[in-house]
Amino acid sequence: MKDGELIQLCAGRYYQGRGVLFRLGEEAALLGNKALVVADAEIWPQVEERILHRLSDAGVDFVVWLFSGRCCPANYSEAVVTGMARSVGLVVGVGGGGACDTAKIAADKLGVRAVMVPTSAATCAACAWLSVEYTDQGGFVGNYWTQYPPAAVVAELEFLAEGCPPRYFAAGIVDAMAKLPEVSYNIYYPARWKKNLFSHCAKELAGETYQLLLEHGEEALALMGSGKDDSLLEDCLCACLQVTGLISAMACGGKQAAISHTLYSYFCNFHPQIVQQFLHGEMVGSSLVYQLAANGAPREEQLHLEDFLRRLKVPCCLQELGLTYSSALSHELFSFLETRMPVTSSQELARLRRLEDILFYGTAQGS
Repeated sequence: MKDGELIQLCAGRYYQGRGVLFRLGEEAALLGNKALVVADAEIWPQVEERILHRLSDAGVDFVVWLFSGRCCPANYSEAVVTGMARSVGLVVGVGGGGACDTAKIAADKLGVRAVMVPTSAATCAACAWLSVEYTDQGGFVGNYWTQYPPAAVVAELEFLAEGCPPRYFAAGIVDAMAKLPEVSYNIYYPARWKKNLFSHCAKELAGETYQLLLEHGEEALALMGSGKDDSLLEDCLCACLQVTGLISAMACGGKQAAISHTLYSYFCNFHPQIVQQFLHGEMVGSSLVYQLAANGAPREEQLHLEDFLRRLKVPCCLQELGLTYSSALSHELFSFLETRMPVTSSQELARLRRLEDILFYGTAQGS
């Protein structure tokens, strides 16, 4: 930070609540009079009329490009071609993480700003400055940092609390909770992140998020689809969508990710069958108890988290993803951690390997 490192925060403006969709037209009109709408093809029929009505009322013309699959060059390049053909002045992203990430990269390549309308609470993609990019075949590439963060996010509760499947919200809760143990690991173990005001604030935010979701996430999940306006549900949704994106931005280049998110990258590159079956947050959750163990957390804390994950029906070890232990698999996995996280100390790598029973089997067989 003192060396002139860029501090990148998340979306410029964030609206959340029931009935806030009218803000979409206002925000879009500030950026231009013609929009490329990058919309998740699966969710689009449920929200199309309301989205386009808001844009039309604000005098914003539009062209719709339907997204499916993943955020990859084939997809965002096609979106860019569509936008260039209509000389758009902004991009509107509508959908979950893949659609929002694709919209942000498309906006970046078109040289315009983006407005996000998330329909899923499974990730913080709508608010985050970065996009998570994959190859066209599904392999993990890394973080794509756009020139600007989203100009605005319009988090309409009728889409999120009523339309988002509870499984996706559960995955978002776990993904948000991962920030605390992963940020903590990066501060205290490999010392990838210097102890300063910024790292301290990120850790404090991550800690508040972790405790909120651990204590109330299950209750908030039960409120999904109830039609009730509840401050607890709103807080938990905001933690998953906006606060987690802020923590990631404060990490200045990936220091919010440690073991759990590196293993997610491993699944993308070596076990595509897992990626097809499980959500991002579920894959992150499968090694979160292990991340706590690697941090030196008391066994009671590990058990508490494991019990919470089971109540949310989220995998809490690799065996629950369908991975059976073998020496070859263990070697492949830890070699990936060593090179990609990275683990630069042989002593640290050996320490992590000594805890592998927890990674593969959970606390029942781990010690």
